Amino acid sequence: MRVIWISSNRFGFEALKYSLTLSGIDIYKLIINNEDFKFIVYDGVPRDSWNVLNINIDEVSTITGAKSMLEKERPDLLIVIGWREIIPEDIISIPKLGTIGFHPTLLPFGRGPAPIINTILSGIKKSGVTMFYLDKGLDSGDIIGQESFEIGENDYAGDVYFKVIKAGKRLLKRYLPLLKNGTAPRIPQDERKVFYFKKPRLKDNKIDLYKDSPELIIRKIRALSKPYLGAYIKTGEKKLRIWKADLE
Repeated sequence: MRVIWISSNRFGFEALKYSLTLSGIDIYKLIINNEDFKFIVYDGVPRDSWNVLNINIDEVSTITGAKSMLEKERPDLLIVIGWREIIPEDIISIPKLGTIGFHPTLLPFGRGPAPIINTILSGIKKSGVTMFYLDKGLDSGDIIGQESFEIGENDYAGDVYFKVIKAGKRLLKRYLPLLKNGTAPRIPQDERKVFYFKKPRLKDNKIDLYKDSPELIIRKIRALSKPYLGAYIKTGEKKLRIWKADLE
């Protein structure tokens, strides 16, 4: 099975590194973002790290820049992890086995942006990763499989991110062989259970000591900790970023 991998973040990097160890899967090309990429990637990976994987790399500023190459290559499968653009239908339809995405929630709950941040901010105790077929919608394609995990009350964004990576690896190990032989599940999402996360605003990173409850302040600090920008308190013209805190 010939696979082209599309990614711009740490989750995609770690998942690719793991998938390269699996037998029978020929991941022969990687698409990453170049310096002109218009989206901010807080959990990005330096080019030198991708180079270590010893795989052919194409850099693009937008995924449409890879369309002609993909049409020429005609891979069996596209795997997309941590790419900030919505992949257009004319690219999704190129590989004969489909285009696969990963989303760090248990879809159909938690469609949309910043799933790790929003999950922690919402106080959700159980989440996971969904492996699914991309379609023209936003995180709306048929589900291949899911892996769940618990979120502890002291888990920070980096802790949840690590759990996401582990869950993603388990999904790849289980379902890549099934995709190869054409027996992977294809389960439509239940539209009655859809919930969309909102796109976070940078101004929401600010802690308001007068309006935010102590519980919300702690959740903000946990949700926005590394690899993200961090919650902050404004002191004059300066921002005091808070990476860890306890509620007693």
